[in-house]
Amino acid sequence: MNSNSRSIFFKVGILLITLTSCKSNTYLLTNHDYKTGVDFTQGKWLLNTVYSAKENREKLTEEATSFFAENIGNRYHFRTDAKGLLLPENIPLNPNKEQIKSLQAGTGFDYFINVSSKKNKDELGTISLYDDEHSTEENNAEVTLEIYDLNLHQIIYAQKVIGRDRAVQQKSMWETKKSNKLIDNINFHKSSNKLVLGSLKKILKDLKKKSIQKK
Repeated sequence: MNSNSRSIFFKVGILLITLTSCKSNTYLLTNHDYKTGVDFTQGKWLLNTVYSAKENREKLTEEATSFFAENIGNRYHFRTDAKGLLLPENIPLNPNKEQIKSLQAGTGFDYFINVSSKKNKDELGTISLYDDEHSTEENNAEVTLEIYDLNLHQIIYAQKVIGRDRAVQQKSMWETKKSNKLIDNINFHKSSNKLVLGSLKKILKDLKKKSIQKK
């Protein structure tokens, strides 16, 4: 087999694998209490250090920074770049009114953004073989984003997304009940790290859809 034939065979194989692999990942918005978003056209905004596993922190920070800088402009700041802040190292999610008052006193900002992520399960590789009805492995991660109005001393937006990718049974492209062909039993899965990033993107999409944006 010459190099051109091998190249064509490889591309066809990838296409078949893509066609037979199933979509087993989902992103679930869990908080339906906040029907509206925020007003991006007003005030100074501060993004806290993202609480995440080290391997996810940089990408999550970049994604959040890109989103808020685009929607807020030069009124957006990241904690490590802002000067003169008096803040504790760890700022919990769902703070009470007194804790939010402390954030106002320690920052001088109008709005505070808190992001946290967690990987719950990391059982699947990015490629798995022979998933069947007894397969229970799962990758599972979650991200929470909260925005606090520091002048009103209250949470004005909160959302958590759970990203999940499971091993599931699928029919082959030849509709056999169970095939012994390798290509019929290949599934692609999102790693927990990718689910974390996807979960944040899902939240930011929800936030943008509900919010007042600059023209």
